[in-house]
Amino acid sequence: MPKRKMNLYHLLLNKRAWYENHHLSKRRRMEGVHEVKTLPPKVEPMRCRYSSLPSPANYDFNPPSLQKNAISAFMDYGQRIGKEPKLDCQAVCFWSENPKFVATAQFGDGPVIQAEGSNKKEARTKAADIALRKVYKYTGVQASQGTGMSLAIPDKDPVSALMELAQSLGLDARIEQASQTGPSHCPTFCLFAKLGDRKFRMIEHGNKKEGRKKAANIALLQLQCEREIPKPKLRSIDSINFSSRSDNFIDICPPGKHPLQMFYEYAQSQHLTCDVIETSSRIGPPHDLTFYMAARLGEHQFDIVTGKSLNETKNRATAEALRQLKKQGLYTQTQNATEAIHVPLSIQTFGDRVAMKTLAKFRSLVASVSEDLSGRKVIAAILLHDDIEDQLSVVSLGTGNCFVTGDNLCDEGNVINDSHAEIIAKRGFQRYLLKEIYRLRDRRIFKQTLFGTLKVMSHLSFHLYISTAPCGDGAVFTRADPHHTDGDHEPVFRKRQHGLLRTKVEKGEGTIPTDDTPQTLDGIRRGQRLRTMSCSDKICRWNVLGIQGALLSLFLVEPIYLSSITLGMLFNDGHMSRAMCCRVDRDDQPLTGLPPGYRAQHPKLGCVTRVTDTRSVDRSSPLSVNWNMADNSVEVTDATRGMTTRSETFRAHDVSGTRHTALGGGGAISQLFVATDIFLL
Repeated sequence: MPKRKMNLYHLLLNKRAWYENHHLSKRRRMEGVHEVKTLPPKVEPMRCRYSSLPSPANYDFNPPSLQKNAISAFMDYGQRIGKEPKLDCQAVCFWSENPKFVATAQFGDGPVIQAEGSNKKEARTKAADIALRKVYKYTGVQASQGTGMSLAIPDKDPVSALMELAQSLGLDARIEQASQTGPSHCPTFCLFAKLGDRKFRMIEHGNKKEGRKKAANIALLQLQCEREIPKPKLRSIDSINFSSRSDNFIDICPPGKHPLQMFYEYAQSQHLTCDVIETSSRIGPPHDLTFYMAARLGEHQFDIVTGKSLNETKNRATAEALRQLKKQGLYTQTQNATEAIHVPLSIQTFGDRVAMKTLAKFRSLVASVSEDLSGRKVIAAILLHDDIEDQLSVVSLGTGNCFVTGDNLCDEGNVINDSHAEIIAKRGFQRYLLKEIYRLRDRRIFKQTLFGTLKVMSHLSFHLYISTAPCGDGAVFTRADPHHTDGDHEPVFRKRQHGLLRTKVEKGEGTIPTDDTPQTLDGIRRGQRLRTMSCSDKICRWNVLGIQGALLSLFLVEPIYLSSITLGMLFNDGHMSRAMCCRVDRDDQPLTGLPPGYRAQHPKLGCVTRVTDTRSVDRSSPLSVNWNMADNSVEVTDATRGMTTRSETFRAHDVSGTRHTALGGGGAISQLFVATDIFLL
């Protein structure tokens, strides 16, 4: 029967089958018989099963690891081996209620594979699956017998190797296409390699790119057989010198840093000029240059090193310089990220005690953290001091120097918007206060008044430690500005920018003055830069409204204020006093109109005793660590997303022990302040 008549015949039979099924279903509905349709069995998608199919014979090629179903893998493999993949399907018994379809799969003129299914897709998938399984089994046996062709030059692309050989011989190398046969959806390319005037054996392949590789590989193998080029020597694993391929800088660099960065930091700490210079011209072809460089520190130049890339050679040159300085005892490696924190040389003041207590607590906490915390970080903590027993204890600690980006911003309290260390420490402190409030008995810091509200015991005080000057108005000064360290609160207002409100910069560091442009959520979604209040402005607000927050103020008779603020470095009394409190309560302009119990608190300001302050030039870590005495466990969050780094349930235990469900991504710290986000943004 002609093909056109056969197609028309199948179309009529299909219409007849639909007509019979339609009227049969209608008659059953009229008779009150509920039709129960039996769905065809599900065909499990065959994902990742054919991502590692064997390569075409006579060529060692690993296909890309793609997730393909059986039909796609069947078509792709047929094209790669240069044989047209044929996958046909015909219907049999389609006039019944359970139709059947038969599919046939074939590579070129190879054997025909048949499979049945209840629909066309199922039959075609089964046929392609069986064909691929047989091909895999066949080629696996052939490969085990060693008939596959190996690369002429291991670990190198054949086309690149042929071009490099031609350039070294002063000849021209090309991969030319002689012809192309087959249909457009499954072409077969005839390719051959040409070196100068010599042509090599022609090959056929279904993929032009892989055919070029195969043709170049055949040319290289032929030249090796004729001893025109040497055969590569196989080396054992023991004979390979891995240090020559990639230098190891563990002995001079902490995790997360490279020698070039450490060399610049060392030069800056010694107040010396440094540079990495090229000692001679580059040697070799343009695609395989060799660089000769040496590091220079002041007037001294270190040994010359070589490398295959500019960045690699710079790192090797600075690594050689650091190793020589280490041998001379002039350079010591920082073993971990915590040792770079500024520690007071000796305990001379109360601020030194605060700093030592905070840093000791931080080291004990991060010892159990598996995440890489390398990089510059800011540490802040709130400590409780007992005047009677003269005991100092850390109640809340946080690290961080980033905040959430506009893409991850959430107005439902599900993420932590600001992960700067001072803000994280204050959030943890509020959780600590909440747990103390819920204690009906054995309250440690609160006493109950006659009116039922709570008040902090008179012999207890709270102190804030920050490892560096808080961002914003407290850091708007230079080292050349005159300062004194007696903490007498003599604010400096010498420039117009002093005392201004500032906002943090999204995806950057530093702060900028605020403007009158309103910030809207839809504007941020459309690309407007997110603005977050600086830490100096927030601490200044705490010194007026207290650090307990709006929610906990309902239980307290008066707000809780900080008694002192201690910095680890970058302390300037005039600028610090202005930023923390004096800009809202000046002698000539006192702050008035506050509710009873509220005032402008002027905490004692100070800095740890140090010899010099070294400026850090490395980048901030995006991770933030928080801990508080109420939860007594460490939580690590990604500051740019405002969520924890691990895919697990967040801290969601209240003080009574009942478990709450985490709100889709916010930690325990953020859950407490859903209703009070006005005090946190």
